[in-house]
Amino acid sequence: MTAMDDVGEKFGAVVRQLRESRGWSQERLAGLAELNRSYMGEIERATAMPSLATAAKLAQALEVPLSQLISDCERFAPA
Repeated sequence: MTAMDDVGEKFGAVVRQLRESRGWSQERLAGLAELNRSYMGEIERATAMPSLATAAKLAQALEVPLSQLISDCERFAPA
């Protein structure tokens, strides 16, 4: 696994965790972030790596600062 794979997996897991903690579907988060629902699933499964602009959209939709979303990825440890 490369460092980029690891980052993608952590980012997707953090987004999923935040989304689920709010009781939201992927469809709802995708709508709030103005993203395609299937792309949302790809981000969560780490089969797509979002751009910084997309990460910012997700952070705004999740109502967290982008810096928190990134730092949560750095600290993420799977359950």
